Amino acid sequence: MAEANVAGEIDTLYGLPLADFTPARDELARTLRAEGRKEDASEVAALRKPVLAAWVVNRLARTRRADMRELVRAADAVRAGREGAGERLRSALDALTAAARYVLTEDQREPTDAVLRDVATTLRTGAASDPDALGAGRLVRPLEPTGFEGMAGAFVRPPARRAASRPSQTRPDRKRVAKAEQELAAAKDTAKRLRREATAAEREARRLAGDADKAERTVAEAEKRLERARSG
Repeated sequence: MAEANVAGEIDTLYGLPLADFTPARDELARTLRAEGRKEDASEVAALRKPVLAAWVVNRLARTRRADMRELVRAADAVRAGREGAGERLRSALDALTAAARYVLTEDQREPTDAVLRDVATTLRTGAASDPDALGAGRLVRPLEPTGFEGMAGAFVRPPARRAASRPSQTRPDRKRVAKAEQELAAAKDTAKRLRREATAAEREARRLAGDADKAERTVAEAEKRLERARSG
């Protein structure tokens, strides 16, 4: 892998399904380390997994480029005070929020009000303050409407040419993250298993109810035969 391709590999990571980010990041870091590129490997290993709302916006930046461009143009029109700009901005946000619902549903995630609210706020803030960051699709957390300074650390910039020394970076506790991911996977497996068992139980209950109905009809017919036999 050529060194110039590291930025492209990082872009690829932030375009993956959310559940695939961590194993793909770790695999890329191992590959770079095996190639002797320790600094690149350390940089990749330190990349933060996006929270859900940020991941949704990253997906929109890749799959709904035309809608994202329209959002940025609408935000520009609002700043310029153009007539109808507010309605145009609302329409652009509505289109992207509807797309966000689809992204979540397609990934089998609940499109909760809280997540959609964070998505809409991020879209609005990014379009108004830093459209380049918004369109790059490398957000790791939602943006908040506190101005450009408030976005520090919310966007993974492309790797820059390194100086002789770099400040240390705070890294997540890998063991805690791995444990939390394992617990989440186990909870999902349990939920799926219980849903399968519940479905099977419902089918069995319907079958038994049908058998009970048949038995009751048989009883009714037998009672009629008995009455006819008694009446001679």
